[in-house]
Amino acid sequence: MHHVSLKDIVKVNSRSQNSIVQNTLPSEIGTDYAEQIKLQDDLFFLRTDYRFLHQTRIEAQQNERKFVVTFSLKGKGRYTNRDDRQVIPFQEGFTTISLLDQTEGFRDFETKEISQVRLILTENFLMRNLKENVQEKYNSSHLNLVKFAPTSVTSQCLLKEMLECPFHGELASLYLQGKALELLFWEMHSSEQSTTKMLLDTYDINKIYQAKQLLLGSLRSPPSIAQLSRAVHLNELKLKTGFKQVFHRSPYQLLLQYKMYQAKEMLESGELSINEIAHRLGYKYANNFSGAFFKTFGVLPKALKNRF
Repeated sequence: MHHVSLKDIVKVNSRSQNSIVQNTLPSEIGTDYAEQIKLQDDLFFLRTDYRFLHQTRIEAQQNERKFVVTFSLKGKGRYTNRDDRQVIPFQEGFTTISLLDQTEGFRDFETKEISQVRLILTENFLMRNLKENVQEKYNSSHLNLVKFAPTSVTSQCLLKEMLECPFHGELASLYLQGKALELLFWEMHSSEQSTTKMLLDTYDINKIYQAKQLLLGSLRSPPSIAQLSRAVHLNELKLKTGFKQVFHRSPYQLLLQYKMYQAKEMLESGELSINEIAHRLGYKYANNFSGAFFKTFGVLPKALKNRF
């Protein structure tokens, strides 16, 4: 296997004043072509083509928070995160959506020909346009696999229209912006729709039950989604979606429910004060515990405790 660092390629790209850069790979590795178009501030359209002579691994490092929608037109590969060994797959005919922040790992290319199209959104774009859907929703890890699914017919048509843009100059810029935003909308929409339809096998379900035991076994200091994901060797998307399918609740909805019923039993026993119960359940302030308890049962802990 041949190795190359993405740092070497990026240095060449950053010096180029053009939107098209090619042949930055060492000749013994193969050839590459990249065309990047800035559609608007913080939104980029990138087309890349690789022709490898041998099986190749490219070391990659990401220092900024970016949301990347990748459409694999040809070939197959994967990105593996160095820290937790989480894998982001890429496969011909599939769409991969990922959120990256301060990641370091390597990209393995399983075929000699790779063609991909990407929409790249910076953190500023996410804050302006996708704060709830992405920026706050996927905020527990440096690497999130948001979606890996066959590219829809709608997205295929939009991609074709972008790649065969019939306009030039300012009209081309407007045309591509419109198509890119429409493409982003449909991918985000289908991603939301597909989260309730994930296929889970026996291995996945066993891992989800294992994650539940770990989550409920540490009430004072529960693990994060990223920590749970690493502990049970299940990616975050499948873990969160699987929880909803198996338990009809997100991991932390399930945790909150369990905490509140534990609190109810402790209050009814009368052995502990409200402050002690709050502390056992991981609440720094008793007022926060009381608010959560009231939302669950419609009564304050003090009122329930006074009944017994």
